[in-house]
Amino acid sequence: ATQSNAIVCGLFQLCPKFLHTNSTSHTWPFSAIAELIDNAYDPDVSAKQIWIDKTVINDNICLTFTDNGNGMNSEKLHKMLSFGFSEKSAMNGRVPVGLYGNGFKSGSMRLGKDAIVFTKNGETMSVGLLSQTFLEVTKAEHVMVPIVTDPTESKNSLKAILTHSLFSTEEKLLAELDAIMGKKGTRIIIWNLRRDKNDKTEFDFDKDKYDIRIPEDLDETGKRGYKKQERLDQIVPESDYSLRAYCSILYLKPTMQIILRGQKVKTQLVSKSLAFIERDIYRPKFLNAKTVRITFGFNCRNKDHYGIMMYHKNRLIKAYERVGCQLKANNMGVGVVGIIECNFLKPTHNKQDFDYTNEYRLTIAALGEKLNDYWNEMKTKKNEECPLALPVEEIQKQPDQTWVQCDACLKWRKLPDGIEHLPEKWYCSLNPDPQFRNCNVPEEPEDDDLIHPTYEKTYKKNLKQMILQYLSNTIFCFNILLLSLKRKTPSCTTPVSLKTPRLNEKTFNNHDDDDEDVIILEESSTPKPSTESDVPVIKTECINLDQEEKQKENCDVGEPCSAVATESKSEQLTSATQTEVPKLVVKKEEVEDDTDIQVPTAEVETKQYNVNDSSETSVGLELKNQLQLLNKEKEMYQNRCEVLTKQVETLEQRILEMNNKYVKKEMCHQSTETISSFEGENVHEKRLAEMTTLYEQALEEIAKLKEQCSTLQNLKTECSKCADGENKSEVDEIAVQLDDVFRQLDKCSIERDRYKSEVELLEVEKNQIACQCEELKAEIAQLKASIPQAVARANDSTTSNVEDSVNFSDGESLKLRSLRVNVGQLLATIMPDLDLQQVNYDIDVVDEILGQVVEQMHEISST
Repeated sequence: ATQSNAIVCGLFQLCPKFLHTNSTSHTWPFSAIAELIDNAYDPDVSAKQIWIDKTVINDNICLTFTDNGNGMNSEKLHKMLSFGFSEKSAMNGRVPVGLYGNGFKSGSMRLGKDAIVFTKNGETMSVGLLSQTFLEVTKAEHVMVPIVTDPTESKNSLKAILTHSLFSTEEKLLAELDAIMGKKGTRIIIWNLRRDKNDKTEFDFDKDKYDIRIPEDLDETGKRGYKKQERLDQIVPESDYSLRAYCSILYLKPTMQIILRGQKVKTQLVSKSLAFIERDIYRPKFLNAKTVRITFGFNCRNKDHYGIMMYHKNRLIKAYERVGCQLKANNMGVGVVGIIECNFLKPTHNKQDFDYTNEYRLTIAALGEKLNDYWNEMKTKKNEECPLALPVEEIQKQPDQTWVQCDACLKWRKLPDGIEHLPEKWYCSLNPDPQFRNCNVPEEPEDDDLIHPTYEKTYKKNLKQMILQYLSNTIFCFNILLLSLKRKTPSCTTPVSLKTPRLNEKTFNNHDDDDEDVIILEESSTPKPSTESDVPVIKTECINLDQEEKQKENCDVGEPCSAVATESKSEQLTSATQTEVPKLVVKKEEVEDDTDIQVPTAEVETKQYNVNDSSETSVGLELKNQLQLLNKEKEMYQNRCEVLTKQVETLEQRILEMNNKYVKKEMCHQSTETISSFEGENVHEKRLAEMTTLYEQALEEIAKLKEQCSTLQNLKTECSKCADGENKSEVDEIAVQLDDVFRQLDKCSIERDRYKSEVELLEVEKNQIACQCEELKAEIAQLKASIPQAVARANDSTTSNVEDSVNFSDGESLKLRSLRVNVGQLLATIMPDLDLQQVNYDIDVVDEILGQVVEQMHEISST
């Protein structure tokens, strides 16, 4: 314990077993490797290349990770090997992937039990050891990390590293530091790799000498597969078991080359390597009207690898996540890949999933809807262009664009169409486009301010119109059905005048059973001319009325009453066919003078929308669901109609009872009818007035129904205009644009103020340097003036004083030389190209350079 405490290292109040426990968050080994790659990619390191390889040291299989980034000093190395330190920030537009300060510890300890870090930053070189074996052998109670920067000051840490690592001498440690090309960089070596129960490493290094693969194994079901998170009933993509394939899609826009086992990984711009590319937007409410761009296209390499690629801060989190129609057991959505950068979501600690929050659920649901839109649009479009061609998912595809990364500046360049074969190393100077033939030219700008989808969703609009039309027509049908039930002639054995108003449920309920109303029927009165009321022509696309409901208008012929003859047709209503409801004729058989009373006719123009199997296929799954809901509503309304029919029958029965109780009949063979008593005449007039009132109410109800029909027709017309409804959001989009403009203006103002303050500081510093130069120039002039006087005194002095004189002149010369050295160092801060090692301080070179600098400063100050 005394020896361990004497080691100069990071001492943490953590149990050594925590190193293993912390690493278990990585259930998939490639996620641990990705953590180490992220450390080299992050802006505080900014490595241009990282080399990943497998090597053998002292009969131990090791994984090595070497980058040419900025390296670390001992303090940064200490923080990297510690827990919870994360000082990463965005630099030069690059946002760091690291967030928790735990990536190296969890990733390295997931791959192996021991890791050693070599790093140099151009000034210092450091070595650190993170080893579970070291902690077990020394029986340490806390996690200790030996770190060596100066061997003379860290003897105990150096001894621990030489004893418990793969390198037993300082020469071997220096050799590993020399393996880092250049003056800066970091090299990580991991050994004691994790092994399975058969003592085999979890990686397959032999199947492909340029790749690191996860070997096949037998899962619990006996099927051969690969160790990856959640792939249920899904063809496993190559990125699940091939590190080379995984690294090629690890970053949305790669800015660092990955060299795996000596061969460069062909990284790709995932969003640019698809076919039939279209872009959509996602504007969630929780982002305050900000838009998120979604790119859709077809996978050109393998149509069985499809789904959503979800990135966070340029880093892949979830690959080939199936959403929408891709979740169903059919061929819908096959080959479609979507790309989205979800910086508004929070990834889990292992960066292989997102926290299952409400925002995540809303995003997945929105992605499913938008992927369905893209799939249906592409399917319909390709079928219209080539009806006899293969399905769109089976067509051999090529990427819409060709992009390549320069091996020198690592910028991405777009190449013209038709270029298929590229050299192993490609540079901007090989670009056929002269505008981007120089590495100093920036990349082509991205279309970040996308506020509209790049394609018109005609299929969705047509489907929306069809559904709205179907719903509106269904409502029309039900309204007509209810109207026909309300207007139905009572089927009873007692003759009732057709002028009797319809008694609906509301009208009847307004009267109590004890009401003393008397209805007088004029069965033998003077015939009145039949009148026809205007009934609007209603266009419908609706269900077919059942034959039973049509035949309910037929009344049975009774002995003492009239017979109502109707004509009913059970023919199916077809598109663009007008069917006229037959006239209902009521014949009064009890009257000698036969009188035909005609029921007003109604012309109903109907259209039936036939939905067959082929249309269901074209309409898609959503229309089927809507149709199922509509069928349920239809059944519900049919049940309602049956209830209303029963109520009508009940009303008819009650009317019959009222007639038997209150109606007074006086039959005669004359064409006129008289009432013998004055009291009966008053009752007749009273009943007639009430009947007139009820009839007027019925007419008002008919007028209201006409208004409802016209309103629904207008609604139908407005729904047809919903195709252009998205234009209504232009005001909101303009507001978003203005908000972005104001934000950019504020940002520019802040930058202007910052630059202005920097210019003022530089002015102050320039004035200070000018003053110092003037002082030094004056002092040099004084020294030059004192040299001839010293020489004259030396010549006139006596021989005994020669030695003192020489010493005095030598002292002045040393003082002048020292002053010139100081002036040279000052000039070096102003002129970085000045090489002080080649300057002779015994002559006036420094004086001349100082004079030139002073003159230039005078000119600058004057201008």
